[in-house]
Amino acid sequence: MNNLHISFKNQMRNLYRGIGSLTVILALGSLLASCNRPTASQPPAGEDAVGTAVQQTLIAQGVSAELTRAASENQEPQDQVPEPEEPQPPTATDTPTYTVTPSHTPPPTNSPTPEVPMVSVSVDTNCRIGPGKIYELIGALLVGEEAEIIARDPSGLYWYIKNPDRGGFCWLWGNYATTKGNTGSLPVFTPPPTPTFTPTPTPAINFSVSFHEVDGCVGWNIEFKITNNGEIMFQSVSTSVTDNDTAETVTSQHDKFEEWNGCLVGSTYQDLDPGDTGYTTGGTLTNDPAGHSLDASVQLCTEPALGGTCLTKNLSFTP
Repeated sequence: MNNLHISFKNQMRNLYRGIGSLTVILALGSLLASCNRPTASQPPAGEDAVGTAVQQTLIAQGVSAELTRAASENQEPQDQVPEPEEPQPPTATDTPTYTVTPSHTPPPTNSPTPEVPMVSVSVDTNCRIGPGKIYELIGALLVGEEAEIIARDPSGLYWYIKNPDRGGFCWLWGNYATTKGNTGSLPVFTPPPTPTFTPTPTPAINFSVSFHEVDGCVGWNIEFKITNNGEIMFQSVSTSVTDNDTAETVTSQHDKFEEWNGCLVGSTYQDLDPGDTGYTTGGTLTNDPAGHSLDASVQLCTEPALGGTCLTKNLSFTP
């Protein structure tokens, strides 16, 4: 039995040297020890028990000696899974080098000042005390000019600007306007109350007319006397005369008021101011109208060539 133990010891040593595994050596040693463990049915003899203990001691000593030799030779068991390497402390050559870049604080950037809202126009545009033609005109923004915008009206159709003409402020119609700058933050101003105007009465236009005389020269001219009873000057006149006895109608038109004496001109008015009295003649009749029934129409106008406002008066008479 002792020879068997020695043989196992030698085999175990050779196996350790061949594979370099501590795990295998321990496993074989455990197996050998179990082979010599007494069983319940066969108690170990005294001599065998002593031999077994000696063998186990020798095995342990041999294992220890082999471990010592393996460590001195820096041999690792060949089939052993390597342990993870622990991180090594950095050596002088492993020390990372950092390049320190001098830092500097950049100069503070100035926040841009919001651009002042400005307005210009493509067509000369009036500026009033309120948003609309009903308000008084107090200035104008001309093409090529710019004005600062202060506010807008609730409808968004008018800009409230600095008056470019006389200072202060006024309302500008935005139809021809072009703006620049931030107009979205402008306040909304309520327009002033709509002005109440007292209607200016229309100047009265009026005159009176009467038959004056028949002037005979080459034919017969009917002359009329006219008085301006109104408030507006007259600058032209037209007449139409019908001789009901002969059914003849003659007309005339003048831009002045003349009085005739036969074939001669007496007095002349280039226009007929309020309160003035002047004369005019109708067309020339071919027959003497004396004792005939005549109808006449006289029209006065405020501008030359029968322009402006005109007023007509009709009359019937017998020369």
